[in-house]
Amino acid sequence: MTELHSESENIENLAQTIMAAFKARNIQAGEVLQYQELYPYLQERYPKYKDVQKEAEHHLAKLAWVTPAPEGLMLTQVGESSLADTNE
Repeated sequence: MTELHSESENIENLAQTIMAAFKARNIQAGEVLQYQELYPYLQERYPKYKDVQKEAEHHLAKLAWVTPAPEGLMLTQVGESSLADTNE
């Protein structure tokens, strides 16, 4: 039986997956991770991302880790620091 997760857990898990995409693509603060690069990454690692994508992006924006851009998500300095903290 498939394990069920709450919507808030799905949002948090997707947010972590989005941040992992920044790390995997070696995106630096002020750079944009374009949706055309992000979507294949999410499809491979979190196939149901479309269910909570907007909520996860909003969550990351509230944390000041990303800023929405027309073509994707821009990593902020706060977000870059968060990624650096996960390396330690």
